[in-house]
Amino acid sequence: MRLGISLVPLLGWLWLASALAAPVPVGVVSFREVAVYPALSVPGTVLSLNRSELAAETRGRILQVRVRVGDRVRRNEPLVVLDCRTQHNARKAAQAALTQAKARLDLARRELRRARSLLEEQNISRELLEQRENAVVQAEAAVQAAAAQAADAELEVERCTVRAPFDGIVLERLAGVGELAVPGTPLLRLLDRGSLEVAAEVPASLAGPAADDEIWLEIDGRKYPLRLRTWVDAIDTRSRTREARLVFTGEAALPGSAGRVLWRARTPHVPASLLVRRGGRLGVFLAEGGHARFRPLPAAEEGHPAPAPGLPLDALLIREGRHGLEDGQAIEPR
Repeated sequence: MRLGISLVPLLGWLWLASALAAPVPVGVVSFREVAVYPALSVPGTVLSLNRSELAAETRGRILQVRVRVGDRVRRNEPLVVLDCRTQHNARKAAQAALTQAKARLDLARRELRRARSLLEEQNISRELLEQRENAVVQAEAAVQAAAAQAADAELEVERCTVRAPFDGIVLERLAGVGELAVPGTPLLRLLDRGSLEVAAEVPASLAGPAADDEIWLEIDGRKYPLRLRTWVDAIDTRSRTREARLVFTGEAALPGSAGRVLWRARTPHVPASLLVRRGGRLGVFLAEGGHARFRPLPAAEEGHPAPAPGLPLDALLIREGRHGLEDGQAIEPR
């Protein structure tokens, strides 16, 4: 009687061992057949590279402010005009001084030529010739100084008209007609609409877009095509993100607008329906040599396709019968 009772657990273990040893029928599918390349997205913001505050560069009372908030302006278009009668007078004086310096230089050169002629006839001393040569050098220096002063005076007159440095939009008027402007007085604030970029914060763990990817910015259901310009070679320590800078390849969105930057993943992903959890890790079962092999996927998340870098596209994934499997268990693929 005792022998019969003691054989029961033994027979149970033998039956369990034979059950585990018997290959489990499973359904398999090639990774190539089920691989997905999901659309990935991160927040993106449209930025203008130039958001400039224009200031006066010379002194004068404001005569005209030719633009209003919201106006579109073209590069070199006059925006603000100052009363610069003083600068105009200074330019006239500088030009007159330059004319006078040139006349003195002409006179010095004529006297030098005459002195050389007289020296050949031995009618003057060598010392007097050297004085004439020195006078020419001084006159040439005086012309250069006067020319520089005339150029500065011309520049001051040009500064009386403040022009747009780029094609843009007037964001704010900071000064009005009748106010006295001095160098540094803020006049206008402009936004450059021609130099736009999209800044996207991509998690460091995510494979971001590449230069040859199809990328777009989606705002309120509207898509704007983009191209990757560069990656910022630094990771933000707080958000653990890396910034990508992208440029528009077609119509551009408005500066300051925000949306989602989207692109297609290049790494094949395992469908969420094939993921299983073993030992606290998510992964997929592979059929290899008549056995089930559990392959963890570190980036896998419940309910989402999991990136599987390094997994060959011809690998056989276990689809049917995977839930009760253990790593290394014998299987019979169907």
